[in-house]
Amino acid sequence: MKPEPKKRGRKRKFDPNVQDSSAGREDDVDMRFRCYESASARKRTVTAEERERAINAAKAFEPTNPFCRVVLRPSYLYRGCIMYLPSCFAEKHLSGVSGSIKLQLPDGRQWSVRCLYKGGKAKFSQGWYEFTLENNLGEGDVCVFELLRSREFVLKVTVFRVMESGGLMHRSQ
Repeated sequence: MKPEPKKRGRKRKFDPNVQDSSAGREDDVDMRFRCYESASARKRTVTAEERERAINAAKAFEPTNPFCRVVLRPSYLYRGCIMYLPSCFAEKHLSGVSGSIKLQLPDGRQWSVRCLYKGGKAKFSQGWYEFTLENNLGEGDVCVFELLRSREFVLKVTVFRVMESGGLMHRSQ
């Protein structure tokens, strides 16, 4: 009789007195699902014309201060995800950032967001997700980030929405 080939990995013995650690993982998966679910609820079916209109409107907007444009991807809208700013803008204007900056809407309301600059790249992390939720940002929307102050780092955010049903914010004062 031939010996069976060895299987890789360890066999797990089931002990009814010990709680299975996979139960904790199910909770983690459930939590992750809820986070993704909230972002997928904001995922939009957008036509090429709608996307083009938002991009063209954002391109026509030329602030006098240094600025950059970012088209929001689905990955920028999930809890725990980060949003990168264009590296050419980051290198020139955000090289001293470490920690919290302010995102300000044209109406003056502000949100604190963690901005990390490293190796020529700047990214938003903590606070970014809350900003997207509270301002109903969705996939395909275009954000224009305009540098108002470089000492305490305030970026004015003008939003050009892909879908008008999302509530137009572009060119709002």
